[in-house]
Amino acid sequence: MFRDANGITPKNTSKTMNGEADKNAQRSIFYHVGLSKTGSTFLQKKVFPYLEDIEYIPTNKYRKFAKLIPETSHNKILVSREFDQQFYIEVKKFAEHYPQAIPIIVLREHSSWALSNFKRFVKNGHPYKFQDFIDIVHDKGHFKKIDFNYSDKIQFLKNHFHNPPLILLYDDLVKNPMMYLETLEAFLHSRYNGNKHELKPNHVSYSEKSLKSVRFCSQYVPFKKKLEVHRQPVGYIYNLYANIVRYSIIHSSKLLPDVWFRPAPLVTESELIRLQDYFREDWNNVCEIAKNQRFGNS
Repeated sequence: MFRDANGITPKNTSKTMNGEADKNAQRSIFYHVGLSKTGSTFLQKKVFPYLEDIEYIPTNKYRKFAKLIPETSHNKILVSREFDQQFYIEVKKFAEHYPQAIPIIVLREHSSWALSNFKRFVKNGHPYKFQDFIDIVHDKGHFKKIDFNYSDKIQFLKNHFHNPPLILLYDDLVKNPMMYLETLEAFLHSRYNGNKHELKPNHVSYSEKSLKSVRFCSQYVPFKKKLEVHRQPVGYIYNLYANIVRYSIIHSSKLLPDVWFRPAPLVTESELIRLQDYFREDWNNVCEIAKNQRFGNS
């Protein structure tokens, strides 16, 4: 039986918001919060829809969770959305509706997470250098040091929900997808009915040349991807334009000669090592909590 960090199994609770139907009090509501770039898309497409006896509310319906959860007849519900800088605002908003929910958070070693997110932002039209993205000296980067404080995020989840969170590690998903799935099945008290042969994260990576091309062009042509696509039609049309420009640059960059590009990488090894060292204590703490959960230690 799976146990959390406090040595207890996830439980239902009868505490609900005033005015909610009694049936909601008896439900198990699981709340996957990401983080972004930790295999969330893989889980949302290849795992969550194929879990037995669980009503899955996917990321594209997340904004309607307060309406959808009371409408379902299922006793177990899984809501999924991946956050980074929106984490604190969105988690608090969800907890105000369903404090009895059981959070699930997936974390990734800080330097690896930073590199992956940095490349995502460059690809999406932000002309950042790495020190513009995360600045551990003066904290003036786009991402702040608090965004990388995993221990604080875990404590925030504990403070806002009645149940402690399940903490999963991205490295475990990459190295052993089957064991990762078994941990999820045990925690959710469910079985996976999908194709286990497809249980491997498949992430599209872009070459340094492509990303350097996008970053160069984004200094002169605005095509930053915006998240406000729900503000249709304006947001949808803008993102369509941004996607056309971005992917045109990415694909055409393959035809450019290598000598046009500086050999220095987008992010140096020394920059990643500094970041890894700075957050080492936080990462060790996270790994210890995840280990204790796995083996049921308090």
